[in-house]
Amino acid sequence: MQMHQKREITIRGTVLPAEWDRHGHVTSIGIGTEEDQEYIIFLDKIGEKLFKFVDRKVEATGTVKHVYGDFVLTVNNYKLLADDDEEE
Repeated sequence: MQMHQKREITIRGTVLPAEWDRHGHVTSIGIGTEEDQEYIIFLDKIGEKLFKFVDRKVEATGTVKHVYGDFVLTVNNYKLLADDDEEE
């Protein structure tokens, strides 16, 4: 496995379900950006708070690393965006 160095970024996008259990419950989430990039959210205390914002637009800042072909974002802080904020 090749891992790139961690780096801090700020992204804007929509919180999306990434994985489900056999009962259809969301078990993993990501943020999809307008540039068609998806960041899987690391599920620590802050990351788990984003579950309540599925299908909502957010701005998130955190540390990203490349793991097994995915970008994994450990969120340091986030804010909910109004729909109009994303389209600027």
